[in-house]
Amino acid sequence: MADDLSFEDQVAISKALPEIAKTVDTMLQKAAGGKRIPFSVLTWGGHRSQYIASAARDDVKRALADLLDRWETDDDGPLHKTGN
Repeated sequence: MADDLSFEDQVAISKALPEIAKTVDTMLQKAAGGKRIPFSVLTWGGHRSQYIASAARDDVKRALADLLDRWETDDDGPLHKTGN
């Protein structure tokens, strides 16, 4: 699983994250009719988490806190399936 990632694997992921973020940004803009959508990509494994985001760190922290709160209440279904 992800715990078997080596330091070299983590460095490779770190180097790839900017290109991954460009791809995510492009795809989200396409889905949102050209609007920029804030996002973060979070990875873990090899005993280290890494992230890249299009938003400020404090905004990402608030979004993650909101997500964790929703997980606690089981109110986290995909919008296209729940109608919310």
